[in-house]
Amino acid sequence: MKKLGSLLIVLAMLLSMASLAVAEEPITISIMHYMGNQVKLDAFDEILNKYMETHPNVTFESQMYSQNDYIAQLPIRIANGDTPDIMMGQPTQYSDIIEAGKVMDLTGHELITALNLNEGDLKNCSYNGNVYALPLDFKTYGVIYNKAIFEKYGLTPPTTQDEFDALCQTLVDNGVDPFIRNYSNVTYPDIEVRGILWPLLIENGHGDAFEKLMNGEAKFTDYPEFAKAFELWARRLAFSRVDDMGNDTTMGRQLMAQGAGAMMYEGTWAYAQIQEFNPDQEYGMFVLPRDDGKDNSWCVQLDQIFMISNESKHPEAVMEFMAYLLSPEVAGYWAATTLNPSVVPGVETEMPDVIMTAIKGKESGNIAHEGSLTTWLKGEYLTAWRQLTQTFAADRTLTVDAILEELQSVFDEINATK
Repeated sequence: MKKLGSLLIVLAMLLSMASLAVAEEPITISIMHYMGNQVKLDAFDEILNKYMETHPNVTFESQMYSQNDYIAQLPIRIANGDTPDIMMGQPTQYSDIIEAGKVMDLTGHELITALNLNEGDLKNCSYNGNVYALPLDFKTYGVIYNKAIFEKYGLTPPTTQDEFDALCQTLVDNGVDPFIRNYSNVTYPDIEVRGILWPLLIENGHGDAFEKLMNGEAKFTDYPEFAKAFELWARRLAFSRVDDMGNDTTMGRQLMAQGAGAMMYEGTWAYAQIQEFNPDQEYGMFVLPRDDGKDNSWCVQLDQIFMISNESKHPEAVMEFMAYLLSPEVAGYWAATTLNPSVVPGVETEMPDVIMTAIKGKESGNIAHEGSLTTWLKGEYLTAWRQLTQTFAADRTLTVDAILEELQSVFDEINATK
């Protein structure tokens, strides 16, 4: 019996050592994302480093791409059998890899349940009724304005397009550029059109417009909302600067921080970088006004949103990290550092006026949520849309009818090859 007892003790020791060996097995978690500004990158790196301090067996392979490069590179990596463990992106834009079984179904997962997401946010995490992504925060966009310039000329945020035009003219008359633009980045012409387009489509029950355009079931001219969005944008484009098409996001934000212009069409994701360039400057934010007598809605999307590979070699380790990222403490650090409004319950951090305006806009319910669309543009369609909206911004001889005709022609060509 004594010998058996000794054997049991040795076996227990061996099992303990084996368990320790498993726990300390080196694990590399690959992450692919498009967090494009330095404030976000630094904050995310800090989170990864802190995690590795308490999990010495874990290392991260984190790669950042521009959003356009990301859209192109992710399918290539997956086709080559190199699916990242964690992939940034809204599921309906990546339906092909979901249908190919590359993304983990998170429906009913405790991390999703704990977030207690509203309907729009939950749909933004889903595809065909199933949840495929975990969100960290949300974003909205609108006109960020320099409070000192507005106060100097007695200006207040406009509520109609006519008021907006008059405001811009007042600035011009006083030698002030109304807008700073960063249109060398193709994302920005796109989101400026969305500011009017999405609210109108959703309000009019056309949340499936992009799906039908990509399926060839409808044409741009079937939706007058497109013409209206381009028309109002053209009125804003009449107030231009020579560097509109040359500024990238960092250059534009630096100019805004320097007071080189009164307004900038931007998103909550950019505010921390703008403020970093000039902490003493104060800003406000307002939603783009319409010309039909109605209040416009805030466009809302989940921002940092992550899909998990269904082929990960270390799914438990990946989900353990995601639980860490979505804990109130870590999510609170992220929100306070990046000034991105959190969707994680229990996060309480002081935010500047611009971000509080966005939070209150979302809480008001007067929103046009991406989750209300059956899908947003993706793949070749998104690339074409962004290229042509950028062209419209650059070429002021283009009419609204002409840009819609060109968009239809390109979409027809894509559909013809399917």
